[in-house]
Amino acid sequence: MLYGDETDRILVDKYIMYPMLLTIFNRDLKVIAVAPFKLKQPYVTLIENVMNAISYELRDIKKEMMKRKIKVTDGKPVDDITEYQIFIRGYQEVMRFPNVHLRNKAELLMKHFLFDTLIEHK
Repeated sequence: MLYGDETDRILVDKYIMYPMLLTIFNRDLKVIAVAPFKLKQPYVTLIENVMNAISYELRDIKKEMMKRKIKVTDGKPVDDITEYQIFIRGYQEVMRFPNVHLRNKAELLMKHFLFDTLIEHK
């Protein structure tokens, strides 16, 4: 990132990744709903709690981005890369992420949220 500092980069990264996580978890809830589990509710509750935590963090991220005058356009897929336009205090920048990188990062964040939720409830 050319025009932003490390905090800006972290905000942009989370702003891009968190909606992806919400989409993934939402799809997982639909799979669980039709899966032949004997006890579905614990899985549903866990995922819903994680989704709520992500939503609250995303709300705070959006507020902070408004304060810092940062805007991010929706990702535009180009072959095996997703491209985002970032506007930071009047400067424009393009960030490109390989889809494999986004998938791996989403998996790491999912583990982070799921395991932290499990540890908090012990």
